[in-house]
Amino acid sequence: MDPEAWRTEAIPAEAVAAVRAQLPDVVDNIVAAVRRGSPVYGEVLAGPEGMAIRLGIEQAHQAFLAAIEHGQRPAGETDELWRRLGEAEFQSGRSLDDLRSAFRIGTRAAWRGAADLALQAGVSAPVAIATAEAIFVYADELAADVVEGYLRMQSDEAGELERRRRRVAQLLLDPDGHDPEVLARAAELARWTVPRSMAVLALEADSPLGLTRRLDADVLTGTDAAGAWLVIPDPDGPGRRGALDRALGDQRAALGPTVHSGDAPRSLRWARLALALARSGAVDPGTGAVRSEEHLAAMTLLGDSELAGALMRRALAALDPLPAVERERLLETLAAWLDHQRHTPQIAARLHVHPQTVRYRMARLHEILGDALDTPAGRFELGLALRVRASRDAASYSATGGG
Repeated sequence: MDPEAWRTEAIPAEAVAAVRAQLPDVVDNIVAAVRRGSPVYGEVLAGPEGMAIRLGIEQAHQAFLAAIEHGQRPAGETDELWRRLGEAEFQSGRSLDDLRSAFRIGTRAAWRGAADLALQAGVSAPVAIATAEAIFVYADELAADVVEGYLRMQSDEAGELERRRRRVAQLLLDPDGHDPEVLARAAELARWTVPRSMAVLALEADSPLGLTRRLDADVLTGTDAAGAWLVIPDPDGPGRRGALDRALGDQRAALGPTVHSGDAPRSLRWARLALALARSGAVDPGTGAVRSEEHLAAMTLLGDSELAGALMRRALAALDPLPAVERERLLETLAAWLDHQRHTPQIAARLHVHPQTVRYRMARLHEILGDALDTPAGRFELGLALRVRASRDAASYSATGGG
């Protein structure tokens, strides 16, 4: 507060005494003005809570008069009272806008009351103006105290609510078990409704904070040693897919399958596997979140990279001694032959070669691979081996920046 607001011209002692004598009426007029101008606080001031607010108004006026009388700034004893009033208003569920509006109405009423009393006491115009300025300066300080208390409690509660929601997320993703009763209680404390379905989004970024601000308030966040993730309620609801992809932007992420709450760890496990395959280039990440359920074959085949590599090497080992150019041509022909169910004209069209060339290459493959081409199990294993090889080629290509 500007000290000059309290050191202009002192109000005569008899004027201060007159104001003190009429203070109950001044407070009554302020309360009446707020009740008329604010539907929300009209009800509050009419109830038990109104007594505490009225007490705060009275104490603020006493501090104000004492400061004017001594040419000093009002003492800070009432500051914490008004901060606590702000805290109480947040806890009551009333909005900050309504609180500020009621405060403005009260300040105007206080100024009008002071002006009327100044005229009645014969205070000079310069002193009345200085008093009005002091009223507004003091009211601004009190309003700042109220808002500080309101925001302090709001911040404390938001932090506690976030901690409770992280606890819910941890319970959902606990791989050691799922206790519905414990989860329900934790969700109640966190003001979170356990949805009928959910999916877990695995993130490549370390922190999900920016993303959660762009998503619904019901999204839960969590992190562990493997990275960050989000629990997405009702992921298949109308517009949810588009909203999630828009929120992600260029951020890489993968969405696990839609599950019930007890199966959330599986959704996270699948999401992380899909994310790892997208990162390696084994599956096309496309735009938005990679949907794990759209890549089940790749996840099944490539989920264990060591095992997949062993299968590939075993199935295609007979081709290793060939010169690189011949080996690539034969592998390309083999892939087309399996894809087109051994239909030579289609294979030739795909490879842009003569059908006789296809027949020659297939004869060569029969010579090298033997019975593997003649049995369903052999053809299945060769197809898997080629799929592994293609995914690893894609990963190598991605790792080198596409060249």
